[in-house]
Amino acid sequence: MKLLESFLSALNALRANKMRSGLTMLGVIIGVGFVILLVSLGSGARAEITQGIQGLGSNLIIVMPFKVELDINANPMQQSSPVLGLNKFSLRIVEELGRDLGDERSVGLAMRKSAYISYKTNSYFTIITGTGSNEFYIRELKTETGRYFNEVESDAAHSVIVLGKTVARALFGDENPLNKEVFIKGRAFKVIGLQEEKGKTFLIDQDAVAFVPYTVMMRIFGVSKPDLILIKAPTPESVSEYIQLVNKTLSRFLQKEDYTIITQKDALSFAQDITRILTYLLGGIAGVSLLVGGIGIMNIMLVSVTERTREIGIRKAVGAKTRDILLQFLVEAVTLSVIGGIIGIGVAILGSALYEWILKLRTEVTPWIIVLAFFFSMIVGIFFGVYPARKASKLDPIESLRYE
Repeated sequence: MKLLESFLSALNALRANKMRSGLTMLGVIIGVGFVILLVSLGSGARAEITQGIQGLGSNLIIVMPFKVELDINANPMQQSSPVLGLNKFSLRIVEELGRDLGDERSVGLAMRKSAYISYKTNSYFTIITGTGSNEFYIRELKTETGRYFNEVESDAAHSVIVLGKTVARALFGDENPLNKEVFIKGRAFKVIGLQEEKGKTFLIDQDAVAFVPYTVMMRIFGVSKPDLILIKAPTPESVSEYIQLVNKTLSRFLQKEDYTIITQKDALSFAQDITRILTYLLGGIAGVSLLVGGIGIMNIMLVSVTERTREIGIRKAVGAKTRDILLQFLVEAVTLSVIGGIIGIGVAILGSALYEWILKLRTEVTPWIIVLAFFFSMIVGIFFGVYPARKASKLDPIESLRYE
């Protein structure tokens, strides 16, 4: 019963000083809101990146022409990074991999350059991928309309192109792009296919792409080395066996420091580690603002104790015990914090919805972070309310009655 009376008394005290109570809760509202919002952004990023990597296929093997350590605990000083001019890949390596693996269709390549694609008065700057027909089979890509180029078109340097939806919309609007001609560096390319829409993966537009035969890419951009080698194992279980075969073939041409082999499992683990750390970091930064809000509650409660010294003296004079005064002010501090926490949760949920709607970025407001933020706001109220409450309960009733 005393707890209920203390709660009602706390509400009356908050109503009596609406402006001060609102400003006091503001720190908690901001803290709780930002904790939930930033953690939901981190969780959304992790889910989106995970979905994107899983979409690559569990039996995909990617070989990069540089050494990189996919271990966040590794010493960065011992890692090498991709440096222009160090790419030692060649078309012969791709051919040898196809022969050694016994299935040339399971080995593909990608050469990537950024350039403008033009159609009439419209132009769009994007990544152009030069590849063979194998990549579409390896990555299980699909077209919405039209088709991908075949092996003959790829090897014979036919000027054909497949566009992503973003590129097609930018160049053609509502016009059908099939069989139209676009230009890259002054060379005409016939649009033979429109890739199925893939959407965005954390600000990266998967549809802002264009595919041309790698033989054409070599001529118009003057490149000769693949930027990536893609390999498709028959089954997820055979990935380890294929990696051994790939290493054996590459050892004839390259040193171990010249390349890195990545599987879906490797990329997924690395991405989840990074986004998890990012989520904790963002949550920790937001937690500091919640801590500041708690300090604000303590300061205001100390002011409240000073202002209500005479009231405390009267209550003690009529029989209120030390624990009654302690409970009264502690409940008042916790009430401030909890109400601020509830408002902060509402602000965070609304903010997440607006963020996702306006910026088209995925957020995930999970129940556990809501419960954790609410619990933390309660702890903040208790922790920062104890000292003012103890100070109030220790006041001498006679001195309090004399206080002006």
